Amino acid sequence: MPTLLACSRLYNAAPRHAQAWNELFHEIGRLSGLSLRTVDWAAPARLEELWARPDLGMAFLCGRPYLQAGARHRIIAAPLTSESGEQPVYRTLLLARASSGWNRIEDSFGSRLGRMPAHSQSGYNALRFMLAPYAGADLLYAESVELETPADCVRALQESRVDVIPLDSFFHLLLADEYPELGRRLVILGASPFTSMPFLAGSPELAPHAVRALRDALELWSLSPAYEDIRKALCLRGFAFPSPADYAALAVQEAEALRLGYPCPA
Repeated sequence: MPTLLACSRLYNAAPRHAQAWNELFHEIGRLSGLSLRTVDWAAPARLEELWARPDLGMAFLCGRPYLQAGARHRIIAAPLTSESGEQPVYRTLLLARASSGWNRIEDSFGSRLGRMPAHSQSGYNALRFMLAPYAGADLLYAESVELETPADCVRALQESRVDVIPLDSFFHLLLADEYPELGRRLVILGASPFTSMPFLAGSPELAPHAVRALRDALELWSLSPAYEDIRKALCLRGFAFPSPADYAALAVQEAEALRLGYPCPA
């Protein structure tokens, strides 16, 4: 079998996390007997191009682009975090600077919104689902700025280029663990309902025996005391194995936002 690509770009909240993910991928390659090559695929490289590669073995993919691509990618596994209970779930947090004095979503209306591209579940689809009930004849925000990554959103908020941002709750967990002082400078105005986590995806062409080998390796990794330090560094309890049906609720969010007349966060 050819070498497969592994990528943790969605959850590289700090350099330490990127290193820990690389260590995880190295161990999964060893445990599975498959050849895995870690790639950074840092912005401005387009995630859509990574997700379309036939040699994709383990790269984080969120549910919206998974559905947009026909739900054909192989679901390898999804993280179990300290907030997710027994199911691999997460949500979108709407954040502002603590210095704003805001404490509700409505307080941010009329300011500048930072958001992610339309392929993002947490930074676009869940965001508009949160905001749709408030939508009316007028725009909710004076400006809507598209930003490429969660880190870009946080940076723009810190630099006062925008006033409110959506953020994946697992990314927020990693960020707060690494930079506690940053967490104190931000305030959570609201949160979306929990939905299925982004998952480690293989290409639609990935052979079933390779999928099974990767899943078995991740299950072993999740249970072994030898990897507790890496799990702690990544705020993980291990991995779970969702099914394609678990991501159907994301389409419901989109349909509801459209029904309420709010096709784009603005």
